[in-house]
Amino acid sequence: MEFKNYLSLINKRKSIIMSFVFIFLILAVILSFIRPLKYGSSSQILVIQNFSNSDPYLTSKSTEYLSNILAKVIDSNSFFENVLNSGYYIDKNYFGQTVKDRMKSWSKTVSAKAVNDTGIILLDVYHTDRSQAEMIARAVAYTLQTKHVLYHGGGDNVFIKIIDEPITSNYPVQPNLILNFSMALILGLIFSWTYIYLFPEEKYNFRLMPKFASRAAKTDSLDEPEFAPAAIEPVTAPIKEIFSETEDNFNENLNNTNNDNFDNYDDLDIHEEIARQGNMRNVFGKPYSDNL
Repeated sequence: MEFKNYLSLINKRKSIIMSFVFIFLILAVILSFIRPLKYGSSSQILVIQNFSNSDPYLTSKSTEYLSNILAKVIDSNSFFENVLNSGYYIDKNYFGQTVKDRMKSWSKTVSAKAVNDTGIILLDVYHTDRSQAEMIARAVAYTLQTKHVLYHGGGDNVFIKIIDEPITSNYPVQPNLILNFSMALILGLIFSWTYIYLFPEEKYNFRLMPKFASRAAKTDSLDEPEFAPAAIEPVTAPIKEIFSETEDNFNENLNNTNNDNFDNYDDLDIHEEIARQGNMRNVFGKPYSDNL
């Protein structure tokens, strides 16, 4: 299929494109709101090593290694218990009752990632309650500062410093509605274009929203109204009656006039009347000689 013909086919099959986009948007709405909305709180933590007589390259690699270890440790049950006992008011019932439920909920709540070659740990906390999200972020940072020696062998030569305090969003950030709807739009276009390319025949055309087509047809009919001949029938009937009545009245008046004016006249009187009315003197009101 040539590209020009394919573009023309896409222009004719707009209903298929709209149908696929509509399907994917519905799926995006379902997948987005099937989970609870969560607020986000982000902070950054720096891992520092104090080795004065060592190679800088080895120190950098060691710091990167420690930051990766501590980022993994945050997901452990031991670290989770230390966070709950850190003194910050954290709702323990939110994470469940069993260890399995707690760890599953904790992994969805806290996300830690080490930035390579920097020793920086990016910490993100998500919670349905905004204040709890910020409280957990502060508790995790505090636990790393005070309990980090339990998870590495560097001892007091390793320091943890908070370089960015937790910043909490004012609106829910999970799920990402903008990303989900954008992906739904892109996938809808891709699937619709592929479907049109694979099935170009007219018999494979379909529409999920037939009501829109009927409304458009109604709009077109309103734009170009049709006038039926039957619409003037109620008007023509009275007009005929009026003319018939007028004609009857005219004939009746004419008969009455003839009867009233000419019954008492004979033929001679009629000729005299006609001559008198047709005289030019009657037109001017007096004889022509009088005007001279």
